[in-house]
Amino acid sequence: MLEKNYKFLLWLYILWFLASVLLISLGVLPSSLTRIHSIFLIFTGIFATVFFIMQYGKGLGSAITILIFVVTTSIEWMQLGFADENYGGNYGFTIQGIPVTFGFIWIGLIAGTHVIAREITLKVKIDWLRGGMYSVIAATMVMIFEVLIEPISVQTKQLPFLGNGLTVLQFSDIANWWLLGLILHLMIYFILSLTDKWENLKYPDLKSEIVIVYWIILAFFVFLSFYADLWASISVGLIANIIFTICYYFSLDNKKGEPPSKKEIEI
Repeated sequence: MLEKNYKFLLWLYILWFLASVLLISLGVLPSSLTRIHSIFLIFTGIFATVFFIMQYGKGLGSAITILIFVVTTSIEWMQLGFADENYGGNYGFTIQGIPVTFGFIWIGLIAGTHVIAREITLKVKIDWLRGGMYSVIAATMVMIFEVLIEPISVQTKQLPFLGNGLTVLQFSDIANWWLLGLILHLMIYFILSLTDKWENLKYPDLKSEIVIVYWIILAFFVFLSFYADLWASISVGLIANIIFTICYYFSLDNKKGEPPSKKEIEI
């Protein structure tokens, strides 16, 4: 029943996304991030939160979600100190200057990077190597997303552009997000490994659903980048994520289900 409800909500979410794209195309909604778009993006984070709780239980799933939200929102909030006052307003809902919308975006994003990187590395037998590969792959996906979203951020703040229309990317900021993604995913890996939750998912059929949610987030920002003529960011974001997603589906094709856990093997 839970799986059916989740999949039903996914279809509503997809229709919501398509309606948003249509309204932006018709000029009804703006092509920049606003409070209206924030509602859609916040629902993305809620969708991912439900996924974590369904897969890992209320306690562990909530703990992972809170970890992601607190860390990423804190980073975004600190970055606002170097920007104009309008920066937070242009990027959706804020509470006491804290950009909560971004926290929900990152929950949805990391849910997707977690599932994709986990599936790619699931058959690696050596624990430390598996954890390292998982974290590096997921952190690289986080960095690629930052490459996609950073130019939109810079353009919204009306910072300088290059002659070919590309924004002046803040490469140090992108590198910092890679490091943050690495640390977050290492923490997730250790938490799930120590609680024996890494090898099995309670609802394995929902993996592809969260990957779809991940791609909807990407598609939304690709669509906004299209209106801003950010072709380099679009190319990098699409090509890299297509490669990772292909690797994910090849990993799915190599096995019919989740491998048995250590406890099941011992029994």
